[in-house]
Amino acid sequence: MFSRWVQTGIRAAERALADGRIDEAFARLTDDSTRNQCRARALFPELGRVLLARARLAAQAGRYRDALADLDRLRAVDYSDAEAVALRSRVEEELRLRADRHAADNGAFNTAEENLRQGRLDSGRLAIERLEDPRRREKLREELDIRVERSDQLISQGLAALDQGDPLSACRYWSEACERHGRTQRSDELAARLVEPLRSALETSVRDGRLDRLQAGLVAASGLLRLFPSLGEFERLLSLAQEATKRLNLADYSELRNVLLRLRSAGGDAAWVRSALACVEKMLALQSELLASPLGLVGASASPAKTPRADRQGTVVSVQTVAAGANGPVRLAGKPLLLLVDGTASGLLAIGDCVRIGRTGADVEVGLPADVLSRHAEILRQGDDYRLIAHGPASVNHQAVSRAVLRDGDRIVLGSGTKLVFRKPSVKSDSAVLLLGDRCRMAQDVSFVVLFKGTCLLGPQASCHVRTREGDSRLVLFDRSGELFARRAGRDGLPTGPAEPVSLGRTFEQGDLRLTLKSYEDKPRA
Repeated sequence: MFSRWVQTGIRAAERALADGRIDEAFARLTDDSTRNQCRARALFPELGRVLLARARLAAQAGRYRDALADLDRLRAVDYSDAEAVALRSRVEEELRLRADRHAADNGAFNTAEENLRQGRLDSGRLAIERLEDPRRREKLREELDIRVERSDQLISQGLAALDQGDPLSACRYWSEACERHGRTQRSDELAARLVEPLRSALETSVRDGRLDRLQAGLVAASGLLRLFPSLGEFERLLSLAQEATKRLNLADYSELRNVLLRLRSAGGDAAWVRSALACVEKMLALQSELLASPLGLVGASASPAKTPRADRQGTVVSVQTVAAGANGPVRLAGKPLLLLVDGTASGLLAIGDCVRIGRTGADVEVGLPADVLSRHAEILRQGDDYRLIAHGPASVNHQAVSRAVLRDGDRIVLGSGTKLVFRKPSVKSDSAVLLLGDRCRMAQDVSFVVLFKGTCLLGPQASCHVRTREGDSRLVLFDRSGELFARRAGRDGLPTGPAEPVSLGRTFEQGDLRLTLKSYEDKPRA
């Protein structure tokens, strides 16, 4: 009974093969009940030739997956010849190329879509034109055209405002166009035209003392500031003006004077700044008169030794004072000074806007015992910025440079491997610090150099220029008319105690903090 059923299936496969019903013939002949029958296996060669012919036609029509399916069926009927092997190789290669093209088209689509999302419309247009899929290409073209049209409308309004002499309104239109729709060639052209009118408007606000207008202008031009960093000077002016207001509210006239001087030197030499400075000088003069009155003598001692004084919180501190005629305060001029602070490594206090770095023994402020040129580099202070000017091989953050603006945390390498780290730990001070690597410590075990400008903070906080490992006291070193003074500082870094002169060779004590300044020699004494 089963044999008769199998023979019936084989006869049905023969008829299907004769009628061209290839899939039916294949299904019947490869069934588990028939494929091992001699009569069925005799049909395999003919079925294989038919499947190969169909695979060849499918490959010619570009239906490579159908062709590969028929080539897989050849294996099921034990059919193989050179043509089948060659055809399989060609079909598989075409399928790989098609997959690569599909992946590339997906990548191009994603790139174009990302450019549109990020507002890079011109780059997006180029990416769209590289798309092979017409449906995707048309979809993104429509989105791009809509965004460009809306951007052009805002840019046209910005140009009209600029022509009417209103650069701030033009900035607002430009910002809205870029933020909502993206940058185009027209928006970049408007940005370039805006720079000078905007600068003129901001300069007028500074000159007239209209800090409210200056602030509003900087808000409107925030996007332009990223494109044109030169406009950032007005942010600095506004920041200094706000700091001056803070000092005025605190009645800290000494620091207010310093901030106003920095404001004037930063480009804010306006009549209102000069007037404010004159008022502050009067206030300081009045304070000096009060301190010279009997009120200022309460609690003072004629002895030049340690005298207990109370800070503003009433805590008694010990200050080492120096007799005026014996040894006056350090003059901030000439060569760097050796700075010795209990609880930390030795340092160097470098004065001046230009600090030269080179080999030990050369005529430089920072002499390194390393394989560097006699005058390998300079660190130049310009306003609030520090710039590295290299005369030999140098890199900053692994990028080779000859000139570079230094930022807090920048890692500098001079020559073949002399490593330094630039730090500007406090926004309240223009001073910076150069940390030396263990292999390039200077003579007398100097491991850091303070690039001193105006003030320098000593204490355990990360915002201090000189970090102490022990204690809780904080001290501010500051320049007063070219002489070095010090006074106690609070946790916020602001001065809290009376100013005292710092003398060369004398130990200065402030609570648990002790420091000594000495002349520095490139070579340790024998």
